Amino acid sequence: TGVALLLGWHVYAFLLPFILLGLWGEAVRARKHGTAPRLRSAAAAVLRSRYAALGLAALLFGAAVLSFNLANEYAAFGGERPVTELPSFQSMLERTGLDRDFAPVGWWLDFLRQQFFRVCVAFVPFLLIDRAVDLAGWFSDLGLSAPGLSGPRLSIYLLALLTVVGAAAALVRIAGPLLEGRQRLLLAALALSGFCWTLLMRHNVHHYHEAMYYVGVPLVFYSLLLLYVHERWGHRPVVGLAAAALLAFVGSAFQVDHRWRFDAREAEIQRAEMAEIGAIRGTTRGKAVLVLGSVEPKSSRQSTQPHHVWRYYLAGSVLIRDSHDVEFAARAADFIVTRDRVESGALLTPDNERVFLYDSAGIDDLVESYRAAYQRVVSSGDPAVRSRFDIYLGDHALTYVKDPCVREDAGGDWFFVEVVPEDRKDLHAQRRRYGFEEIALRFEKFGVRFEGKCIAVVSLPDYPISVIRTGQRFHRPRNGGYGWKAEIPVSR
Repeated sequence: TGVALLLGWHVYAFLLPFILLGLWGEAVRARKHGTAPRLRSAAAAVLRSRYAALGLAALLFGAAVLSFNLANEYAAFGGERPVTELPSFQSMLERTGLDRDFAPVGWWLDFLRQQFFRVCVAFVPFLLIDRAVDLAGWFSDLGLSAPGLSGPRLSIYLLALLTVVGAAAALVRIAGPLLEGRQRLLLAALALSGFCWTLLMRHNVHHYHEAMYYVGVPLVFYSLLLLYVHERWGHRPVVGLAAAALLAFVGSAFQVDHRWRFDAREAEIQRAEMAEIGAIRGTTRGKAVLVLGSVEPKSSRQSTQPHHVWRYYLAGSVLIRDSHDVEFAARAADFIVTRDRVESGALLTPDNERVFLYDSAGIDDLVESYRAAYQRVVSSGDPAVRSRFDIYLGDHALTYVKDPCVREDAGGDWFFVEVVPEDRKDLHAQRRRYGFEEIALRFEKFGVRFEGKCIAVVSLPDYPISVIRTGQRFHRPRNGGYGWKAEIPVSR
């Protein structure tokens, strides 16, 4: 347990059901066999239990680690920032939904529906995921995956839920007697750990990778199934099933590699080029580096800005990321990192193809390229949409422009683009059940603000598009949710 606690906070997701179920078992046994009144016997047994001691130790250890982190952050800010405004404290409030300004994940029924879908997919080998997503797309065609729960949707979900719960209950009833008490406790805690983590962190589990916390559910289910098969028919069927599981795992690994090979190749190119930039460590270490967005169209499958890798390779530098005018920010910078390439004597990485490093003198050439891009767009004709931003459609890209543009227009809130194809099969398998491809970006990553103007470019997929929905979604609900949104019919 001590080693597990040192590995991170996620072990608490297992400890919580393990301790609570253990205490409940101790209380039940004390009520049955105690000589004192049953309630007093149960309370005494709980307080003396090893599970209570384990829970107290885990709680004190977690409090000590959190206090250590907060103390370090407090010292790093020179003792001038209140504890409630420290990053770790704010992160804790946001992740648990206690921050009133943090956007919630949505209403309970939609949240539970999403988690149910993730648990079901966890049982399916990745080799069959495309089939599963096609089935989900069929559900979407019937309107079953839309927000909210109408009568038909509710009936389908209840039927699926009863089927899954019934199968699990039957398996537990058949295989459960083959286990000892401690084994039952461990398997129950493992199966419930994902639900404990997700419910407590329900305001921050909107990413697909959060489904990995449900890994205990299929592990327990298939372990009980193998145990029953072994007890009923011997070890030979178990060996066959284990071999089939291994083949499914290897096949799934190959399919994952094939599906994400393009994205991995792009990520590796960006990593290698950031390594080239980081190799100028003697130049950039301790210096101010301005990280700019991009106005050059990129492949729709490329990220518009390396997310975490530049923080690693520019460690030790002072990073500037702001939506002020780039000329203003450049005054404080020694170097500039951007996805835009321009002909400039200040370019320090001429061999790169994705990410470029400039001396601060390169800001003049970059601004000139921004000015030319802006003029090229606004002189191309009328915008497809006039809203908070004028939106131009052309060259397989959406271009957002605004003049004049103040800092709040290009603030930290999310811009979203929802691309609806003419044929759902053109979508990535994971997006087919939604019926559209979503691109969500912050302005600082895909646009720039210069000379009081804003320009941002989002590349569109190559497949035929039916409709594009776009707008600006505010991060904090007190601002009204959506700043603006628009729909653009497309005939290509």
